[in-house]
Amino acid sequence: MEILTNPRAFFSTICKLEPSLKIPALIILVMALVGSITGYMMGELSGKLFSGMMEGLATIAAVSAAISTFFSSFIIWLVAAVILFGLQKVMQGTGTFKRVMEICGYGMVPLVFATIITLLLSGYYIPQADISPIRSTNPEEISQAAMSMMLDPALHEFSIISTIVTIIFLIWVANIWSIGVETCCGLPAKKALIVAGLPILIYAAYTLASLLLFTGGPV
Repeated sequence: MEILTNPRAFFSTICKLEPSLKIPALIILVMALVGSITGYMMGELSGKLFSGMMEGLATIAAVSAAISTFFSSFIIWLVAAVILFGLQKVMQGTGTFKRVMEICGYGMVPLVFATIITLLLSGYYIPQADISPIRSTNPEEISQAAMSMMLDPALHEFSIISTIVTIIFLIWVANIWSIGVETCCGLPAKKALIVAGLPILIYAAYTLASLLLFTGGPV
């Protein structure tokens, strides 16, 4: 837990050792497993919308969503590490890719808590969603049905709250990444903050824009 309570001391110890991805990979694995449960619940809900078109579609959608959510956690880790590595190189940092990936993985510990909170929110809000299966194959009707699902009051509120929770925990992640890059990659605090904060800022802006686009904004 030192990564959360005193990340500077944690990374001061870590950067004296050879980079290892075992524990960061376990952190991502936990996040992926918890997130895949939420993915299953959301996929099952989406599948119910189209269940009138094909028998068993809800189960197929649920399993597909769970699998894609599971692997997306590892992809996000890899992509985030590539971005951090590139930015710290631009800022003339000295970290190797393996070291940056290690920092990135450790720094994502707060997202484990975010996925647990999102799972609890899913368990509360998703059963409240009122979804009626569609039976038409008309693309326009399907599109309208999908949009109406996003405007369901329970899912609308769930989307807003889970987005806010995720952004709050991402700020925490940026702080840990910043300290890790500063401590292990030889960058001053301001440059380390840019390296860690820029991708988080862009992602948060994208997430908020998507939320406004698909839900029409706050309730």
